Amino acid sequence: MLAAHVTLTRRNPITGRSHRGRRDIQYAAVDDVVFRITHFHSGFQPVQIELADEHLTAAGLHAWRRSWYYNFCGDMDTIDASRTWMAENFRSQESAELLAHYEQTVETWQMLDVDPAKLSGPFRVVELHGDHYLAIANDPRPLLWQHDSLAWEDGTPRVCGSSVLAEANRHSPSDGADYTGWVVSSEGGRSYSDVIKRKPDALACLRRTAAANLPTASGSQ
Repeated sequence: MLAAHVTLTRRNPITGRSHRGRRDIQYAAVDDVVFRITHFHSGFQPVQIELADEHLTAAGLHAWRRSWYYNFCGDMDTIDASRTWMAENFRSQESAELLAHYEQTVETWQMLDVDPAKLSGPFRVVELHGDHYLAIANDPRPLLWQHDSLAWEDGTPRVCGSSVLAEANRHSPSDGADYTGWVVSSEGGRSYSDVIKRKPDALACLRRTAAANLPTASGSQ
């Protein structure tokens, strides 16, 4: 994901709410996580990056703030530097250890208790770049928990699922396709739409597909 496609918004993409009177707080949806960016405007490393936690229950928030992974994000000198760091998805250093920490951080965050009353909708649409969009479950737990859980060496649960409900990609002869248009896929690439010519139609199909892939009350899709 390129830094140019990391869009900062005043509203939390998960809750749809903003911090009134605190215009220094912004949010960014990057892949399957949402960051909170606080700009203090002055001081040493004035930009603080955290994973958003406003959508959690009191128990979820308590568990998150007691977790080692709560402190995995850090401070930056500028907004542009924070945007680049988020675009690289924690991978600014080529280190297998840091990559494992990234995966554990995301999976721990995804399994926290979510308050459904705080969600603006069942899923959000994230632009990875102009030709690739994801539909991400705002509460990924019913999807993640359908899979057998593993554990990291430190005992932290590791899940094998994904909170990606569907994705839309644009293809053309320049990237090897024999057509020009959009394709919406789901179920890990096992299900595909027909070629869709217009981007608005593709995004509408993405939303319909994502809604169809949400778990039912019984826990099945």
